[in-house]
Amino acid sequence: MDFGSLLREEAMGAVIEPRELHGQLPNKAVGYGYLRDVQAQVLTAWHDRRNERDLVMKVNTGGGKTINGLVMLQSYLNEGLGPALYVAPDKYLVKQVLKEARKLGIDTVDDPDDSRYLAGEAIAVVNAYKLFNGRTVFSDGRTARPPLPIGVVVIDDAHAAIATTRKQLSLTIDRDNAAYHALLDLFREDLKQQSPDGLLDLVEDSNAALVRVPFWSWRTKKDQARDILRSVASTADDPLYFQWPAVREALHLCRAVFTNKSVTINPPCPLVKHVSAFSQANRRIYLTATLADDSVLVTDFGADPKSIANAIAPLTAGDIGERMILAPQEINPGISEEQIRDEIVKLSKRHNTVVLVPSDSAMALWPQADVSASADEIETVVDQLKEGKHLGLVVFANKYDGIDLPQDACRVLVIDGLPASFSGEERLESLLTSYENGVDGRQVQRIEQGMGRGVRSNEDHCLIFLIGSRLAQLTVDPRTSSRFSPATQAQLKLSRQVARQMDNQPLSKIIETANQALERDPNWVKLAKLSLRGIGSQEGHISESASARREAFDAALRGDINTAVQRLEAIANETATFKTKGWLLEQAAAYLDQIDPSRAQSLLAVAHAKNNHVTRPLSGVTFRRLASTGMQAERAAQAYSGKFGNPSALRLGFEAVLADLKFDPEATEDFEEALFQLGILLGLGSQRPEHEMGEGPDNLLQLGNNTYWIVEAKSGATSTAIGKRDAAQLGQAMLWFSRRYDPSATAVPVMVHPSQMLYANATAIPGMKILTPRGLGQLVSAVRSYSEALASITWTNATDIERLLTGHNLIAENLATYLVSPTQR
Repeated sequence: MDFGSLLREEAMGAVIEPRELHGQLPNKAVGYGYLRDVQAQVLTAWHDRRNERDLVMKVNTGGGKTINGLVMLQSYLNEGLGPALYVAPDKYLVKQVLKEARKLGIDTVDDPDDSRYLAGEAIAVVNAYKLFNGRTVFSDGRTARPPLPIGVVVIDDAHAAIATTRKQLSLTIDRDNAAYHALLDLFREDLKQQSPDGLLDLVEDSNAALVRVPFWSWRTKKDQARDILRSVASTADDPLYFQWPAVREALHLCRAVFTNKSVTINPPCPLVKHVSAFSQANRRIYLTATLADDSVLVTDFGADPKSIANAIAPLTAGDIGERMILAPQEINPGISEEQIRDEIVKLSKRHNTVVLVPSDSAMALWPQADVSASADEIETVVDQLKEGKHLGLVVFANKYDGIDLPQDACRVLVIDGLPASFSGEERLESLLTSYENGVDGRQVQRIEQGMGRGVRSNEDHCLIFLIGSRLAQLTVDPRTSSRFSPATQAQLKLSRQVARQMDNQPLSKIIETANQALERDPNWVKLAKLSLRGIGSQEGHISESASARREAFDAALRGDINTAVQRLEAIANETATFKTKGWLLEQAAAYLDQIDPSRAQSLLAVAHAKNNHVTRPLSGVTFRRLASTGMQAERAAQAYSGKFGNPSALRLGFEAVLADLKFDPEATEDFEEALFQLGILLGLGSQRPEHEMGEGPDNLLQLGNNTYWIVEAKSGATSTAIGKRDAAQLGQAMLWFSRRYDPSATAVPVMVHPSQMLYANATAIPGMKILTPRGLGQLVSAVRSYSEALASITWTNATDIERLLTGHNLIAENLATYLVSPTQR
């Protein structure tokens, strides 16, 4: 009997002060004997507040979050508050946590049913999917065995866990599931009422399809929907088997959104109380490196907003690794994405280069890649990079977190394009809540996560390229740049200073500057370190609406609808932006519909007037004519005033719009929005009637002199000619216009299509014009040249603007030159 080991355990068991506890841990590996200063600061601050139930800790990437989390859990175990659970984002990172624990000498298990976890003798390490799902072992609803308790829990990479929680505590039914088609048949007429074209897009399997079920339709048919869902959720091999139990009790409050790929059914907030052990845990700690907005911890996890707002962080946030962040199109908007990619391929011959793209299809933009890693291959590829192998150019799709690429594993990191929203719920929420520039908070979050992959300690360094004009725009737009963490904001600020020194320089000069960072120019290294000097700790941030949304959902769930509605209406009245007001009032109307459908419709009408992306009320939307008044140049000057702070911001603003004006079956919504924004930038009247009112053309442009373009945008078409249905749809749009505008108005029927030819069975609308890829290319080129010239003058002077519009063939009466007449096959 080794009584000495028992003596050591007994002595250590009395220690809860984290630094002392760390010092007494036996069998620590080499390099784990001492806490780093940043770790000690965080642990000391946590120890002073250890009795608070919900705490968030903000530590830069590489700041030792995992060690901190393990030490805190061990301290709680020593205090007698176990069992202790450590939650990592995925299976790969579970292995990393277990490895760290062994090096620390802390006992862990990977099975929470292990008796050592239940007895508080070891920390259980699981992935977020194990904790958050409808049939979780941590729920009172566990049937085969007693539910597992949680005394204290650490959620590592909380931003990633949130994405998992939303997915696991909601329903996603793919198109190949019989339940998808049964639900589509059930709500077919309701979807048609919201958007006739949207329903046709669903039926025809168009990537543009995005239609929600009106909340009043869901209320009246929810029992039929329940029968459909139960019929498939009872089968163990169906994905709904693990999701359904977490949603069924809140089904009446859910929102259903259809796309051509799936239907999602989501409650307003995740039903975390279903994971009863988590919702009842004594202590809950959230670790994050990049969560600039902590509101989601309140809405998604039900965390205490007062504690979360007072985040724990090191005294300084400047201990992050060195990063030069370059957006070549910010420096010179004339540089093409293809040119940037070619130069990055050259850099990858000498440095491991990792490219993050938003989707599998976007991988095709990198045909020169040495490795294009699928989800199943990521772990193997990352291990090879970390072992020091030179793989060259490696492309990952939609993988902005969960991978660590220290030192030579990744010296060049590329984020190519904005992170995309894929599910119907994500796409709809993005429309409802995105900033004016079309970027939502989750995209900013993913970008920051992505940029953190290449630096894993304050001794690391990495060069980061941002490709795409909309992505480059983030670095100069205060609405989004302020959403990054303090250290990233400081590095972005330095990168903008570097960019100004290279204003309009060719790509070759930008690459020369990039090589200075890669080759460790001593002045750059000093400058990079100075830029992080004096950065204060990361503060917690809770949006005004976060607590109200969670409280309203909880109230509605227990049947107190009046409290839910009052809470949301009150916070909407205090909210500054119209878009957010409308979003909150729509949620209030959905709750109110449960007890007073008539009042709910009135409230929804108010919401729609403030945010035209919310559900259209039963009574429809008040039609607003585009006024045929005002000079084009004057309206353009008004559009630019206050929108662009400097020439670079103006160029990028135009480029962000032009980037979406392309023929792409997967980006038709982006095209229609870009055409709407282009109209405003050119000083034209601009509307999206079908989107705003559920009827009419995709786009309506008012060119002055009582002339209008009625536009049906078929930018996603793949056919070799214009079909009968598309031509008829343009005819219906013209009929819609004739019923709403004065007969004296000149209406030009315009179709955006890759072909100017009609099939033999299709009839051209009288006066019909086509915007083909050639015409669109000429228009985009003219607008780009116009924006370049505009950036060199005072862009609020209407006289100068009119001269440039005329000179670049963008004055309203000349825009028809970009169109062609149809031909018949």
